[in-house]
Amino acid sequence: MDTKKLTAKQYLKMHPGKYVMITHEFGNPIYVAPLKDLLIQVTLNVDEAELWGELDTTQTKLEYHKVCTGYKELKFEIV
Repeated sequence: MDTKKLTAKQYLKMHPGKYVMITHEFGNPIYVAPLKDLLIQVTLNVDEAELWGELDTTQTKLEYHKVCTGYKELKFEIV
């Protein structure tokens, strides 16, 4: 059986979805923003949120951000 392997670049071309990390824990949506001075930031504005690709949406990354931010209901949501 001949199976073709995809490179990460090919996979992302086939799955171009962009995601944001979001929580609705306190009512209004809170988004994870890009790092500033090596610290995780949050924002209420979706336009300022960090954009993640399909390969970034791992449970490990989500759990790490839950610990760092203290938000227990973080999830990835497609933009």
